[in-house]
Amino acid sequence: MILKPKVEVNFETQDGRSQTSQIQGQDAIIVDAPPERLWTLISDSIELCNWGPPVRSVKVLTEDGHEGLGTWRRVDAEFEGKQGHFMERRIEHVEGRKIAVLIEEETFGLFRLLSEVGSSLEIEPLGTHQTRVIFTFFHNTKGVIGYLLNRFVVLRQQQRNRLAALESLMKYAERTVTST
Repeated sequence: MILKPKVEVNFETQDGRSQTSQIQGQDAIIVDAPPERLWTLISDSIELCNWGPPVRSVKVLTEDGHEGLGTWRRVDAEFEGKQGHFMERRIEHVEGRKIAVLIEEETFGLFRLLSEVGSSLEIEPLGTHQTRVIFTFFHNTKGVIGYLLNRFVVLRQQQRNRLAALESLMKYAERTVTST
């Protein structure tokens, strides 16, 4: 049986409507660290500051700091010298395996060209001390200009960002595993 690769992400909007966003890119890396370690690093938003290259600070917007489906976070970041932030809502949470977030507000200007912008991080155990991490970006484009810029600029930039984040995550996870 041939499986067709997944090409879209389905989620609920804040008001409960069903929405679809197109997968625009996906990369993976194998990390020499146990799945539990990687789960902690991707599911705890505060950890983003330790391995997310553009991330400057993260604030989890819940009373008790607990994160799960539907919770919000503010991510302050810097891209190519421009500082700004994202307000993100967790739209998927599979304990021990996967999280996905949707950017609901942003100050970088992405929403001029794109809509339904988000990402997911998924882990696959490859034994007790090795884990595959899959990083996926999804969004829809707006108009002809959005489509063209997505095809010739945005997709390449997003892939560079995914690969840099995966490399940084791998180095951080492997370094912290060997130092404990």
